[in-house]
Amino acid sequence: MSDPRLLWIGTYTAGTDPHAAGLGVYRGWLDPATGALSGGEVAAAASSPSFLAVHPRHPDRIYAANERAEGTVSGFGFDAAVLRSLGSAGTCGGLPCHVLVHPAGRHIVACDYADGRVSVHRLLPCGAPEEPAAVLRGSGSGPVRGRQDGPHAHSSAMAPGGDYLLVADLGADVLRRYRFDADAEDPVSDAGTAIHLEPGTGPRHMAVHPSGHVYVVGELDARVHVLEWDPQTATARETAVVAAGADPKGLPSEIALSPDSSRLYVANRGPDTVTAFEVTDGGAGLRPLAEVPCGGTWPRHFAQVGEWLVVANQQSAELTVLRLDGSGVPQPTPHRLGVPDPACVLPV
Repeated sequence: MSDPRLLWIGTYTAGTDPHAAGLGVYRGWLDPATGALSGGEVAAAASSPSFLAVHPRHPDRIYAANERAEGTVSGFGFDAAVLRSLGSAGTCGGLPCHVLVHPAGRHIVACDYADGRVSVHRLLPCGAPEEPAAVLRGSGSGPVRGRQDGPHAHSSAMAPGGDYLLVADLGADVLRRYRFDADAEDPVSDAGTAIHLEPGTGPRHMAVHPSGHVYVVGELDARVHVLEWDPQTATARETAVVAAGADPKGLPSEIALSPDSSRLYVANRGPDTVTAFEVTDGGAGLRPLAEVPCGGTWPRHFAQVGEWLVVANQQSAELTVLRLDGSGVPQPTPHRLGVPDPACVLPV
């Protein structure tokens, strides 16, 4: 009998949205044999910890982006599924909606949606984040009024090869790039643009394939952009574009590869679906397999645990579970867990 898999769940709280009912970071469990969920209690009070990331070298530490007007990032350690605070630091920006732990494990990167800033924080040996070692400012705008009036950093990822940090700027329709050297006193240098995407794309999140391809989901154009990374020039070129789902205004949210990188999944908030793609041509192509209901409303995030896809449905206030069949297509299950305003689910 397999042990239950621990899930940390980030939520929106009244500090950011007066209609939100979340209280911080919640704890849940997934039975890997059946897909059943349990738990759903508050593990740590926090102000809209809307995105979570686990430390790659200390799996008993997680980090949260606290999406509030005066943004902060927080660290937590845990033992026996009990969270303890490691400390917090300001991001020098507003509404941080994404946090990345650098693979070397000595820095975290936060993306501020409100003003497009990206903050880089050193981590103390105890895991606590320091005040920013660097604050990276964005610029530019796009054609979609109300969404692209200025830069909006939405997520970051390490480019293929690990030498550069990529930032998806929804407001400016670009992927910004910065050389990142975790051993240097000033870890970030060589600021530039990896690629200008089509106006109105609204790049939100990214998934990086071992082949050197990067998949970018456009929140505003509801498409997946396949990019080929060139390590010599630190730029990317677009090689293919596919619809994220049947709805051209589907407002996709999360994008992620399966652990073996053979499948790509995208959540679509408008129609409440998850689309599965087969990765083809050594990472250069995507073949749609199916678009299926997610089991809830407004799927903001998801995570794969073995044969299960756990979906955080913000508006229906629940996690739902889909089973991945032999071809990687999600299938419905009855399993769900009530959690107020879930925004992120992190298996550890």
